[in-house]
Amino acid sequence: MARGSGLFQEKEEKKNPWKGLARDVLIAGAIVAIVLASLYAYAGVWPPLVVVESSSMQHSGTESSLGVIDTGDMVFQQAAPTTDSIITYVRGRAADYSTYGDFGDVIIFRHDGSSTPVIHRAIMYVTLHVVVENGTTRQTADVPEITSLSNSSWNAWNRTGNSETPTRNPMSLISLEILNMGIRRNINLRFNFTYLPKEDGRSGYVTMGDNNLRIRCQVKPADCSEGYDTGWLPRIQDVQGRARGELPWLGLLKLTLQPTSSCCDRWGDSEAPKNSWDDLLLTLIGLAALPFALEYAGRGWTKFVSPHMPKINWPWKKRTIPVRDPTDAEGNPGTWDEPLDDDEVL
Repeated sequence: MARGSGLFQEKEEKKNPWKGLARDVLIAGAIVAIVLASLYAYAGVWPPLVVVESSSMQHSGTESSLGVIDTGDMVFQQAAPTTDSIITYVRGRAADYSTYGDFGDVIIFRHDGSSTPVIHRAIMYVTLHVVVENGTTRQTADVPEITSLSNSSWNAWNRTGNSETPTRNPMSLISLEILNMGIRRNINLRFNFTYLPKEDGRSGYVTMGDNNLRIRCQVKPADCSEGYDTGWLPRIQDVQGRARGELPWLGLLKLTLQPTSSCCDRWGDSEAPKNSWDDLLLTLIGLAALPFALEYAGRGWTKFVSPHMPKINWPWKKRTIPVRDPTDAEGNPGTWDEPLDDDEVL
C-alpha cells in the first residue's frame, strides 16, 4: 500500500467513529454467541442454568457451603436422556460415586401439576405393580439395583398372605430399608412403596431432598420412615437434566427481583442462608470495583512495566506511518519521512 493511502485510511477511520463502534459490537456479539453455543453444547438442554428456590437440598439450616446446593445457587444442568446417564444413590453408593456431598446424581425434573422444576437426589430406580386382592389395592416395587449393595446395607420385605416377610429377592417388594443414609451416615430410612403414586407398570425414580431427610429424621435417626418424596415418581422423560456444577448465591438476584413462594420477598430474606447474602454483597462490590482496578492496573503496567520490556515486532501488527508537521520552521510545506523498505510496505 502506498504511503499516502495509508495515511488517508487512518484519517478516514478517525472521521468515522461509528465504524470502530460497529466493529466492537460485532466482536462482543460474536463472543456472547460463542459462549452461549458452548454452554448449550455442554448442557444439551436449554436453559443450561436453573436457580434453586428452596432449601430442600441444603446440608445446614443456617449456612450455605460450596459444593452443596443451597437456596439462591445457580446450578448447571446437563441432559440425561437415558437411565444409564443417571447414577442413583444406590448405584453411587456401591461405586463410591458422589455429587454435592452425598452418593449418586442430583436431577432436575418436572412432575404432574407443576410447571416449576424440582431439583432432588435420585435415590433408586423402581418399577411399580398395583394389584387388587380381595378388594384391597396393594402396590409393590421391583428394585433390582439394590443387590449392588452389600446385604448388611439393606433390608427388604414382601407380602406372604397378610403378613410381611423379610426377603433378599429385590422383586415385588412392599418396603425397603437402606441403612446408614444421610450426610452423617446415621439414618436408617424405610421406603414404603404403597405411598408412591399408584400406576401399574410405571418406572421412575424415588427422589429425596438432602435437607428434607435431615429435618424429618434427625430426631429419630435409628428408625425413619419419612424424608423421601411420595407425591411423585418422575420417569426418565420427566427429567430435564442432572446437576453439574454451580454458581453459588448469584441466583438470589433473580429471586429478589422475581420472588417465589419459597424465597425471597426482600433482600436478606431468612429463607436463604445469611452467609449467602453476605457473599453476594461482596461479589457485587467486587464486580463494581473491577473496571477501576483494571484501569489502574493498565496504567501501572504502561508506566512502570512496559518501558522495561523488550520490544517485539509482531508480524500481524500494523506499522504506523510517521509524518512530519504540515509546515516546517520557515513555513514551508512539510515532507514525508524517508520511504519504507520493500519489506516494510503496509
